[in-house]
Amino acid sequence: MKQIALSVGATGLVALVALAMWPAQEAAPPPFDPVEVVDVEAGDIDYRPFGNFEQAGKAQTPREILLRVEGFSIMKFQVSREQYGACVEAGACTPVPAEGVGLPQTQVNWQDASAFAAWYSDVTGDVWRLPTDREWQLAAAERYGDAVADPGDLDPGERMLARYKAGVLLRGTASPALRPAGGFGINSKGVADLSGNVWEWTGGCMENGTLNPDGYIASSEPYCAVRIAGGLHRAAIVDFIRDARSGGCAVGLPPEHLGFRLVREP
Repeated sequence: MKQIALSVGATGLVALVALAMWPAQEAAPPPFDPVEVVDVEAGDIDYRPFGNFEQAGKAQTPREILLRVEGFSIMKFQVSREQYGACVEAGACTPVPAEGVGLPQTQVNWQDASAFAAWYSDVTGDVWRLPTDREWQLAAAERYGDAVADPGDLDPGERMLARYKAGVLLRGTASPALRPAGGFGINSKGVADLSGNVWEWTGGCMENGTLNPDGYIASSEPYCAVRIAGGLHRAAIVDFIRDARSGGCAVGLPPEHLGFRLVREP
């Protein structure tokens, strides 16, 4: 009986020694270098709800409200084609056109951007997500633009034309040609390429609602099949659209390009 016990013990010891000598598997290398992030401090913004609002049965623009936005960490640059390509190669993202090197990934819809965020969260162990439209506005700082129709007694056609003209003025004569990371410069917060010619998906939803006589919201409901994209001006885009120039822009002038960057949760 003692011999059996000794034999079993020796066998276990040999197994433990063999296990200790077995070469440890190396962790898989990251798909690309860690992204640079910018810490944006908490701050106040003049926020205007975005969508379709009525006042006494007529389309009207809501008044701005002062909102506090908590601090957050956001990617310094937009997600690149190489970075998105790593997600495609891993089978977690849908392939989209990606010619060119060092350029932001465009022709992505809201679902593509969300899939990348989920994959990158798994890869890094951090939680990444699209910024809210309020966070995006705070990060944009002096580059934030709002192509809103003049709040006044305009009929729907006049309101649409006023919004279109405001968007054209904000865009100026900018070229639609994409630029490498940093090509549109860095703003006062240290964030690159905001309000260039790539509009960025956010987690914000378009709203439908009514206004009080003073212009503030009486009631509203989010409509999250249409998401807010931040850029030279805000745009409301149907969430499955990859190229808004061919249709799918619910409110405002369609963006030149659709891309994204992510926020990292603390």
